[in-house]
Amino acid sequence: MRSQALQTSAQAAVPDRATVIPATGSASGDNGFRIRAILSLPATWWQRSRFRTELRADLRDKPELLHDIGIGLHEAHAEASRFFWEAVLLQRR
Repeated sequence: MRSQALQTSAQAAVPDRATVIPATGSASGDNGFRIRAILSLPATWWQRSRFRTELRADLRDKPELLHDIGIGLHEAHAEASRFFWEAVLLQRR
């Protein structure tokens, strides 16, 4: 009886593997999405940087083109002054 009590308490002290893995997050199934998001981050930042560089060039060379596609000068200046890690907020009207 004593050995049976020890086995029961030992089994209770060691949690089941299925209960441990979800707590660590490795069985949640979204790690692949996180890894892809992290790996694609430099490309996203590069695209935002290029977009804002081209927007500054358009502001300097042809501001009437921006007005024609529905982007105000104030909005274009605000977007062009943002950092590359900040999301693009500029939307055509």
